[in-house]
Amino acid sequence: MKVHQARSARQRIARFISGLRAPPFSVSAALVLLSVLSACEKNQEAPTPVNPPVVHLVPVMPAGAVELRDFAGLVEQTSISPLAFEVTGRIVEIAVPEGRPVRKGQLIARVDPEPFELQLRRADAQYTQLAEDLKRKSVLHDEGILSGTAFDQLTAMVDAARAQRDLARRDLRNTRLVAPFDGRVARRNVEVQQTIQAGFVAFNFENSERLEVGVDVPQGIVERLPTGNALHALGWLPERPRDMFELAFRERATQATSPSSSFRLLFSVKPPTDLSLLPGMAVRVRMEVGQSQAESAGFTVPVGALSLTADGHRRLWRYDSKSGRVHEVPVVLREIRDDEAVVDGAVEQGDQVVSGGTQLVTEGEAVKPMDTRK
Repeated sequence: MKVHQARSARQRIARFISGLRAPPFSVSAALVLLSVLSACEKNQEAPTPVNPPVVHLVPVMPAGAVELRDFAGLVEQTSISPLAFEVTGRIVEIAVPEGRPVRKGQLIARVDPEPFELQLRRADAQYTQLAEDLKRKSVLHDEGILSGTAFDQLTAMVDAARAQRDLARRDLRNTRLVAPFDGRVARRNVEVQQTIQAGFVAFNFENSERLEVGVDVPQGIVERLPTGNALHALGWLPERPRDMFELAFRERATQATSPSSSFRLLFSVKPPTDLSLLPGMAVRVRMEVGQSQAESAGFTVPVGALSLTADGHRRLWRYDSKSGRVHEVPVVLREIRDDEAVVDGAVEQGDQVVSGGTQLVTEGEAVKPMDTRK
């Protein structure tokens, strides 16, 4: 509308000048007025700037002396105990299938107890008979009728019968195979009605109270790890990153594994009640890793804040809050840690840089910061 009005005014002045019969100074004044209006028209016809792009800004942070690093780990078999019957017999019951958790003292399997019950009855009868005989003959020994040698022999026979009875009781108890601690049956090697010999491994039993997680860590990082209880770590399943559990450091290998020159770290973990951790499962392990003074001198930015120049170098777009524009800052990428990049360059802590869509902005372009408070 304003452009149209300016053009109409110029046309009216032109018509006025063409028909003007006034002195020359009046024509000059009219020409000056016409030039002013033309300049106004040019200003009105200049293209209106488009809305500035909305960008997300993030602060530049120092790399710091300590960083969190994630590593690949593996749940390992730990306390695998071979369970065997201490007596020879025929298996009549298997109470726990493979993989099922059991509590300490819970029955796992048993062999036929009848032969051992009969042995106990016989041993108990022999002991009772000899004990009664010793009781009667002790009176004769006190009166001097029974010699000391005969009495000592009878006492030894009673002791042997007592031991035989105790062994029979023990064998009867051992017809039941129970869990030595809380755990699960990892493998069953026998079947019902199978006759097994004493000492034959019937079950492989896994301790479920504590599991172990192994992690291979490069030499350059192992050197910067704290030792003992100062080493803190968290673990989680890759498909459940929010369900983290604490890992307790156990031991570290003193020799590197070839050819990767990494060192083996072992952590123990009490299995979470809401997670099923089984040997062979992959886990992620996060640890605090110290840095050298040279490494801690850099800055961290989101990986998305980096963009490439035409000649293949990396850069950041730093935001100038006074002018509302962005300017290119060349940087050198030193390391990538998950979603963060460690860079060196002419940036300072607290500088704000564009974190997304960096390939769409240009040098000196006006931008509008995104309101992240909403």
